[in-house]
This record gives sequence, C-alpha cells and structure tokens, in this order.
Amino acid sequence: MLSSREEKTFMPNEVNSSQKSKKLFLALGLVLIVVVLLVVWASSSKKSMDQNNQANENQTAGEQTDENGPVVPQEPTAVAVNSSSPEILKTAKVVAPGANPISAAGKVLTPEGKPVKNDSLPMAPDAPRQTQPVDVKVLAKEVIKIGASAAGFSPSSFTVKKGAPITVSLTSTDGYTHVMVFNDASLSSVAMGVAPGETRVISFNAPEKAGEYAFRCTVPGHEARGEKGVMIVQ
Repeated sequence: MLSSREEKTFMPNEVNSSQKSKKLFLALGLVLIVVVLLVVWASSSKKSMDQNNQANENQTAGEQTDENGPVVPQEPTAVAVNSSSPEILKTAKVVAPGANPISAAGKVLTPEGKPVKNDSLPMAPDAPRQTQPVDVKVLAKEVIKIGASAAGFSPSSFTVKKGAPITVSLTSTDGYTHVMVFNDASLSSVAMGVAPGETRVISFNAPEKAGEYAFRCTVPGHEARGEKGVMIVQ
C-alpha cells in the first residue's frame, strides 16, 4: 500500500504522462493530415499541368479543346422550313445558330427569304441580325473569329471576296462590353455588341466594290485606345 503522501506524489506524474501522450498523438495526427493534403495537392497540380500541356499541344496542332476533350466545330446546317416557306429557304444554310440563312447562290437572306440590306439600320427587319450568345469553340471553321479587348481587335484585319457571304464572330476577351460597327454607310446595318465574356455572330454579304472598309468599337474611349480595324475586300 502506498501512503497518502506517496499517492499525492504519484498521481500528478500519471496525469502529466497521459497529457503528454495525448499531445503526441494529436501532433502525429496533424502531421498525417498535412502529409495527406500535400499528396492530394501534388496530385492535383500534376493533373492540371498535364491538362495544360495537352491543351497546348492540341492548340499547336490546331485542335481546340475544353475540359471534356477535343471540341468539334459545327458545320453549316440546313434552315428549318415548312411547306409554306419560300422555295429559296429550302436549300439555304445557316453557319451559326440564329444567324441569317445563306442561299445556295450565296446570298444572305432574311427569315422571310429576302436578301438582307447592309445599308439599312442595325436590328431592322431587313438588316443582318446578330445571334444570341454562342460558344466560340464550336463555330464552323469558315467563321472569321475576332476578339475585342483593351489591346484592340484581334485580328485587326481580314480579307474577303467581293460579294461573298461571310460570317463574323465577335468575342469580348477582357471582361468589358464592346460594339463593332463599320464606318462605311454601305455597311451601316452590320453591327454586333457583346457583353463581357460573350460571343455573337453575324452573317452578311461583303460589298461588291473592292477596297478597305474600316470598323471600330463605338463604346466611348475604346476606339481611341486602338479598338479599330479593317476588312479588305478583293
């Protein structure tokens, strides 16, 4: 038997030993958690780097990708028609969802089957219409893709054939609104406006007269900082 004095001496030591054990196990547990988190982070970082490397390789090869893999551009599709639709629309195609149809003869048409007017007012019934926001990655290869940012339009120039049907997309790449219009009165109805991150599309016939047709962003201050370009018609 231990005396009461010995018990008083022994019990505090026992408690201290138990507390030290608990602290040791807690410290080991924290170390284990940190190690697990580091392993997960390293694995995630490697996966992200592999995906970036694969995306860069695909872009170098001319292939577009997203998080689900390679992106296949959509090809022009037939116009949805019924028995009462004008005959010209039955053989027409649309390059992007919501864009004006293009006849077999290469004329951009209104939904009623009449040729659009490039010198009308933007958004008028007889004017080329811009689409609702679309995914730029799935646009057909023939679409002329233009990005708009504080650095300007990219590309700032492109070349088309006289009178040819062309389809242009505009994408805001810097988180700001941009509005693209042409300076020449013969293209007064060809206009697109995009909100931050949006892409919209418009189809129209290039002018019949060869030359350079300047375009610009009409948002105040944007043209002055370099948001302008030129369409070359040959």
